[in-house]
Amino acid sequence: MFGKSILTTASCALLLAAAACGERAEAPEPDVSAPTQAVAPVGVIASDEISGLPAAPTGIDFWVHPNVAFNSLIVVASAEGLAAYNVEDGSEVSRAPGQSFQGVAVSYIGFGPVAAGLAATLSESDNAFQFFGIDNASRLFLPLGGGPEVRGAVRGYCMGRASGAPDPTLFVVQKSELTIYNVAPTVNGDGAGVLVNGETGMSIPDTIIDCTVNAEGVVLLLADDGEIFRINSDSAFASPFAIAQGNNAIDIAYLGSDAENEPGRIATLDGETAMVELFDAGDGHALGAVVIDEAEGAGIDGVSNATAMGASSANLGGLYRNGAIALGAAVGDEAAIRMIPLSGVANALQLEATPPANPRGQSPAAPDANNLIIDLAAPSEE
Repeated sequence: MFGKSILTTASCALLLAAAACGERAEAPEPDVSAPTQAVAPVGVIASDEISGLPAAPTGIDFWVHPNVAFNSLIVVASAEGLAAYNVEDGSEVSRAPGQSFQGVAVSYIGFGPVAAGLAATLSESDNAFQFFGIDNASRLFLPLGGGPEVRGAVRGYCMGRASGAPDPTLFVVQKSELTIYNVAPTVNGDGAGVLVNGETGMSIPDTIIDCTVNAEGVVLLLADDGEIFRINSDSAFASPFAIAQGNNAIDIAYLGSDAENEPGRIATLDGETAMVELFDAGDGHALGAVVIDEAEGAGIDGVSNATAMGASSANLGGLYRNGAIALGAAVGDEAAIRMIPLSGVANALQLEATPPANPRGQSPAAPDANNLIIDLAAPSEE
């Protein structure tokens, strides 16, 4: 999570065009007259599974390896901590145990292969965000200081940046309020960390529960009734940009593409049915929906209800060269992650598989000085 739009990661002035920087903009009452486009979900088969997780995932995201696509990571938050698993074989690579974490969002500082991966997660014990760098060589978590504490319950959050912006922004959804934190690398006496160097916010409808960020840095907000709002004008809440079906919308993700004139797609998750619905990110029209069915004879169960969704349109290697969707599933004491390739979803819905996106961005012409996390922090195996 996560131009010339109202909410972007480029500068404070672009964060809120509807209000002066640092002030709060009031959200008008939404017009809920937009029709719901009901679609019957298509069954797809999970291609991979990570089973035997210590707890049900509360958040899933992906980290893209700088050079070797199939060495990318699935980053998972749960009541048992933060863990990272290798995309190729599901083996555990790194773990930060000892705390209960609610959700996770991954972005990058800097550009290209030297860009520093940054994971944000919410510690439930002190209601504060914790940041972890992800080392490009070892792929281990690097604990970092500087995460903001928040007051009140957090419903959801996302982190992202506009293409061309070197640093990400953290967007936090609370009841009737969206708070925006600009994040940058810093160095102090304790070593490398992150600095929240700007904060602002705006009022939002009290139905909003989660968010994601598109390639232009525009924030997309998800309501618990499936309404999706794109915050690119001061009338963004006048009517929904799109409406997901189902009664238990819990997660949203943006799936971009580096192809020219390709707006990308939006994925939403209904936790009650584990239905993933896709929308065109350009105009909001529904593209179809899928559910993960049991793979008979393959030993991989379907997903009847889901606790979290992670989605990436980056090249993750092999089956996932156009991206992947991962769902957290829990049945009794068993917890697992089941994955489907985006190309398989596109085939099932008779859509064109779009070329992958590179969330690291393009390397700058001059040497990148924004990778302080990697240069100045030693990896931790905790």
